[in-house]
Amino acid sequence: MQALFTLTSSESKRLLGKAVAAMPEVKRAKDHGYLVVGRGSTNGFILEELLNGKVDKERYAAGQIIKGVLCVLGKGQRTRPVTFHKGEVLEVEPGDVIDKLVPGDVLIKGANAVDPFGNVGVVMAGPGGGTMGQFYMALKAQGVATIYPVGLEKLIPSVEEAAFYGGKMLLGRSIGCRVGMACVADGKVVTEIEAIDSLFGLKAVHYASGGWGGAEGSVTLIVEGEDAVVNRCLDFIEGIKGEPPLPAVKSPCKGCGAPCSFDGKEPEELPAYLR
Repeated sequence: MQALFTLTSSESKRLLGKAVAAMPEVKRAKDHGYLVVGRGSTNGFILEELLNGKVDKERYAAGQIIKGVLCVLGKGQRTRPVTFHKGEVLEVEPGDVIDKLVPGDVLIKGANAVDPFGNVGVVMAGPGGGTMGQFYMALKAQGVATIYPVGLEKLIPSVEEAAFYGGKMLLGRSIGCRVGMACVADGKVVTEIEAIDSLFGLKAVHYASGGWGGAEGSVTLIVEGEDAVVNRCLDFIEGIKGEPPLPAVKSPCKGCGAPCSFDGKEPEELPAYLR
């Protein structure tokens, strides 16, 4: 049996949240070791599933693409990333536990792009490359796994090619924050396709993308398998349909500190979509 459904961006994030939270390696790290949930809107959904409670997901971010521009949420508006240790939430910054992480522990890292070859792109604006600069090499050296949940709305032809471009000092002009991109070829990628396989053991095919009237950024999937399993999957999907979009939380452009053409401008000087 085949079945078709469309997921809005928020519905995809909810699917990824449920799938990643249920992964055996994630549950094991949360209950018996360290599980670090980095910032990112999708990771906010994962965190809700791990905590079985509400999170200010719109504030569980640092860099974001919002109101048509790359942007940075001010430090005073961000929620601190959550680190679990043996089932408890630690009141620490993730960087405080880097030297404690060992194989079997897990970092969940947000991403900005994914390609058909399984490469992940992470956009970076912060000094030293942000979370990637802080964690990537250290965790590779220690053999600690990083999971990259990323919706198919972020599918691009080639992350490897894209990563040759950009850079804060190379971009002569940008409508939004100046950034560079890291290409990660060795992370564990979880898109809607892997999420469906993990939860139901079904093959999923990315069938179409896009929409309008609230369906911007949507992905359409077809799943195939035994009738009973497909029906169970569709019942599950019906349960996450209607997931509301995240409210936009944006810092004032003036003095935010991000390397951006709007930094320092007074509200009346900004384009209407940023006021």
